[in-house]
Amino acid sequence: MTTTPQERIKAVARRAIEKYFVVAPGEQVVILVDTLTSPSIPQALHEAVLAVGGEPIIITLSPRKTSGEDLPKSVLDAVVAAGVVISACSKSPYHSSLKPLAIEAGVRGVLNSPPHESGWSDGAMQYDFWELREPASRLRSILTDGSTARVTSANGTDITMSIADRAAVGWLSGIAANPCETTAWPGGEVSLPPVEGTAEGIVVVEVAMTDVGGVAEPIHWTVDKGLVQEIKGGDDAERLRRIVEGVENAQNIGELGIGINPEARLVSDITEAKKRRGTAHIAMGDSANGYGGNVVCDLHLDGLIPDVTIQIDGEYVVKAGVLQF
Repeated sequence: MTTTPQERIKAVARRAIEKYFVVAPGEQVVILVDTLTSPSIPQALHEAVLAVGGEPIIITLSPRKTSGEDLPKSVLDAVVAAGVVISACSKSPYHSSLKPLAIEAGVRGVLNSPPHESGWSDGAMQYDFWELREPASRLRSILTDGSTARVTSANGTDITMSIADRAAVGWLSGIAANPCETTAWPGGEVSLPPVEGTAEGIVVVEVAMTDVGGVAEPIHWTVDKGLVQEIKGGDDAERLRRIVEGVENAQNIGELGIGINPEARLVSDITEAKKRRGTAHIAMGDSANGYGGNVVCDLHLDGLIPDVTIQIDGEYVVKAGVLQF
């Protein structure tokens, strides 16, 4: 039987509230959206929370200027007083003070998710995130135990970095059933912050990038001593240069992430595209704020590398877009 997009969104919301968060009767759930978020998303979550006897609280913000920008104190106060937080804002607050404050308060939840209907009704959000927990756990161990990562691709990417003594995060695969657990939707990545100052090589971003959107022409980064020293390409590269201009620590290589969700689509929204199985994403900017690195920045910008090959200490983890574990 054919279902409508609205019915599929409601089904995802019910699964999330009941299975991913296990919301209890009387528990407060803060739903963060902004004026660019599709109204059907907070409505579906609101209904799902009420259905289990929870207390939904919808907070609508004006869109932040950049992903990683801090939220107003009144909003943060509401989050830390709740049991669960769900963010579906157009600019992600994942790499902001929201994460460490939520963890400190024992709040669980998702700090980044698609803000538009199609990101919920189709693709990666339709996959049951519990099916990702086992491969995510295996990849977490590989990365956490590793010392050196090399990322290459046919598009010209070739970068190495130290990951020694860095614990992989993001392995919760979209599930936050216990206090202090925070994750991102769609489920489907495992990531970590490289050791500062160690990344060397070339990154070629295609398809999508945080705050840039869809990437029509590849963006080339030249990386030396852990910093993006040069950004080259067409109009999208120029837009990225404008975004990072004058922002302290924006050139820092702050993350290496690997996608594992088989239903994720290569779309212009990096929130979903970076979860696609066999892709990598490398970020500029923040690596701190509860993520495990030491660089604080107002920006955290993920750039997608499709059909990637990744070696950890010389062993293949992904080969030409195919997982090897």
